[in-house]
Amino acid sequence: MDANAKAALAEPFYYALLGTAAGLAVGAVIVLFGRGLEFCVAFGAAHFPLYVWFLPAVGVLTAAMLRRFGRGGIGMAAAFRASRGEGKGFPLRNAAFQFAGAWSAHLFCASVGREGAGIQIGAAVGESIGARVPLQGADKILLIAGMAAGFSALFGTPVCALFFALEVTVVGALRLRALVAAGFASFAAYLVALSCGFLHAAEGIELAVQPGVSLFARVAVLGGACGLTGLLFCFLRRCFSSLFGACKNAYLRAAAAGLLLAGLLYLTDGRYSGLGTNLIGFAMEGAASPADFVLKMAFTAAFLSAGFLGGEVTTFFAAGACLGCCLGGFLGIPAELAACIGYVAVFGAATNTLIAPVFLCVELFGGGILPYAAVCCVAAYLCNFGHSVYDQRVREDIVRRALGGLRKKRPLPLPQPLFVDRKG
Repeated sequence: MDANAKAALAEPFYYALLGTAAGLAVGAVIVLFGRGLEFCVAFGAAHFPLYVWFLPAVGVLTAAMLRRFGRGGIGMAAAFRASRGEGKGFPLRNAAFQFAGAWSAHLFCASVGREGAGIQIGAAVGESIGARVPLQGADKILLIAGMAAGFSALFGTPVCALFFALEVTVVGALRLRALVAAGFASFAAYLVALSCGFLHAAEGIELAVQPGVSLFARVAVLGGACGLTGLLFCFLRRCFSSLFGACKNAYLRAAAAGLLLAGLLYLTDGRYSGLGTNLIGFAMEGAASPADFVLKMAFTAAFLSAGFLGGEVTTFFAAGACLGCCLGGFLGIPAELAACIGYVAVFGAATNTLIAPVFLCVELFGGGILPYAAVCCVAAYLCNFGHSVYDQRVREDIVRRALGGLRKKRPLPLPQPLFVDRKG
């Protein structure tokens, strides 16, 4: 057996080891980020009426920080481009941006999530490790592994995190390599967060329902509504981006948007500030209102479009749970079941993912909910019409290449070396 064959056989072990190392590093960083975020959320909520008026200043400082240091690109779209080898990568300083931006946004009660910051922190740490490893494509693969690790450490759902990172990047030939690295990274980060007491074991729910064709049909209808809700968030992001983009001065835009949103949060008594975990609690208790899922999405879309740093996944959880709670009674679905499957289905629809939300539901609420989650998520996936809050150009490129391959034969690509010389 020649050296290249031996290297090819050893390749999965290399990426398993690298994925584990990246997962341990990302897990430790995410625990630090998450603990700080918990403090900021609690402190902001305790001083809500006063601190919310500092949002214009936070917006201006964030705009200044991004203009000065964020020229290489920041945000989920930049991370996806880096995973495809486009642009100048995803430098480690992006992790520092997310720490500062997400902490300050939550300290002053902005309506944003946390996973966007966590995933980008993981991506930056993963790529930083991969850039120092003499393996072909290690920087891109460990960036994806870092994304999975960040999601896993934040939510305690390693299987969902693995498939989420792979589904939203769709990296073609790198997919199998990334599967190994991301899998080990996801579980390593999860164990780090669990051992530090940052995560707690999920408790499954007991479903007192009688399965049947009628129930699954109603669950599918709820899934269709969840798909349209995910599509609504994408529409709101585009609308607010166009609205705020009309002001070309980034500082004026951030100040005006921050002041407007602070006033609206004050008028709603802070119900839609922060992560939205309060709304999830209301939904699980059957006390959510029909306006909750729309207003929470609108606030989050507006904050992110205005330039505040954070995420949107927790918003999808809150909106989906509220939607399920409200429609469940109308459709004759038990409130707790409807809230749980809505929780994950809106997330899947808004991110245009299918496998990840199903595993998320199982990891959070137990295996008994699997059939209902699968039906609901499939219906939501079909009803979002291929839209995603994230950059989807890579999917279009893959389809284009596939169709082109049917029309014209292309020579097989030459094998790429496993190891590369970083000094060269």
